[in-house]
Amino acid sequence: MGIIKRLILLFYVLTVLTALVICAGVCLRFISADVWQNELNYIVAKPETLGVVAVMILASLILLGAVFSRKSNSSLSLSGDVHLEIGKPGEVKVTIPAIVGVVERAAVTVSGVRAAEASVYRQDKAEMPIKVHLEMVLSQGYSAPRVSEATVATINDALLTALELQNVPVEVKVKEITHAIIERDKRVV
Repeated sequence: MGIIKRLILLFYVLTVLTALVICAGVCLRFISADVWQNELNYIVAKPETLGVVAVMILASLILLGAVFSRKSNSSLSLSGDVHLEIGKPGEVKVTIPAIVGVVERAAVTVSGVRAAEASVYRQDKAEMPIKVHLEMVLSQGYSAPRVSEATVATINDALLTALELQNVPVEVKVKEITHAIIERDKRVV
């Protein structure tokens, strides 16, 4: 649920809660009949009341639409295990953070990729149990399509080597193109 719908829900719930507290006060006779009937007649006579009712109906419809929305992030897995193999030797499971680590390390080895951030999604009804979404920072002067293609190939090679997963769907998104120099660790051979 987005921030706008959360705000609508907040005001909607506060309005309904206020109305319920007033109703409870009337039922428990904390508010006398003369007072609430007088206030109710005053509220109904105001033209703004129709506007408030229209806004409440609109908020109700928006929240009702959110309830029946098919868009869901339930396939997103930030933790948990993925079953890779079930057979005679037993069950092989790999954690999502382990898969993310393999993907990110493979991506940053490609020339032109400055940084990479991966998300792994579970796919319950597909041949492949996972799907990878990769956001990367590209170095200026490199072709985004070529680097993306090389990155996908490198990630698939790494996943094949480490986890024996072939042809994992990888969605690459270039979130930034930078010309900044990033110093790499110097290795001593």
